[in-house]
Amino acid sequence: MAPEEPARDAAAPDRRPLLAALLLVLAVLSSFGVIYSAHESRELFRQLEQARRDENEIQIEWRQLLLERGTLSSHARVEAMAGSELQMVPVEGELRVLVVE
Repeated sequence: MAPEEPARDAAAPDRRPLLAALLLVLAVLSSFGVIYSAHESRELFRQLEQARRDENEIQIEWRQLLLERGTLSSHARVEAMAGSELQMVPVEGELRVLVVE
């Protein structure tokens, strides 16, 4: 004799199609979540690379400004400009005063 299958209540609805539809909806929502997170990750990486490029440009500009400041504030250049543009001359002898802090 074949084992008997449990008797199904004829009035009880079959829930398998509902469960399959629910799982399908959850799989689709999960795939959209993966797509969104991949897009967000790429966008954040692009912003990071842009920030690194900006930092590099700022560092280059800073080094150039330091070189320019060193050139413009050299003692020989300041002395030459004082003589040529301001008609200043070095102080001689007794007109020289030393200030000590």
